[in-house]
Amino acid sequence: MLKVVVFDFDGVIVDSNHEKENAFYRLFEGNPRIPRDLVADVLARNAGVRFDILRDIFVRSGAPQSEITRLVNESAAHFDVMVQEWISARGLTPGAGETLVDLSKNFCLYINSATPEQALRTTVAHLGIQHHFRAVHGAPPGKEENLRAIMAREGVGPQEVVVVGDGEGDMLSAQACGAHFIAIDSGFYSWSKKPEFPIASSIREVGAMIVNLL
Repeated sequence: MLKVVVFDFDGVIVDSNHEKENAFYRLFEGNPRIPRDLVADVLARNAGVRFDILRDIFVRSGAPQSEITRLVNESAAHFDVMVQEWISARGLTPGAGETLVDLSKNFCLYINSATPEQALRTTVAHLGIQHHFRAVHGAPPGKEENLRAIMAREGVGPQEVVVVGDGEGDMLSAQACGAHFIAIDSGFYSWSKKPEFPIASSIREVGAMIVNLL
């Protein structure tokens, strides 16, 4: 029997994947030393968190080594303000609020995201949904380590857990831990045509899919 549902955040609870990508471009608009194509190349190659991406951008732009840490921290703070404002204005993905209310009646809910944890906690609090979750996990560490910590906290086996996410990292963490997986087709990742797991077009369909796993 399923007992725990672990949600990714971006692209699942909030439709923010593309906005976060756009925020990197907006950070450097008009900066002749950091053209758009440099930012695009870093985003295509670097799968890290915002600090990793920003550091890569500044290193490749030729910024003085002694200035990089300051530049990264200042830019990350600006990035966070832009994203927090956008998410607060946009709100949850359609159906997310109702789905969380329904599932929290019967399951222990968690968030497991690659977003830096403090920024993630701030966003969840702004959205007013923190009471639905037993805990909110961000980076670092990675999603697999977070998922194992959730399972240990709840004292559950892998077949009692389902991960809901829209990216490869969500799928790989579930597979590594032996948990169930439900994919969200947010357009962020191209799922195979014949996957071994169900694919939902949005979070609205997740509740019914979980019932089918019971």
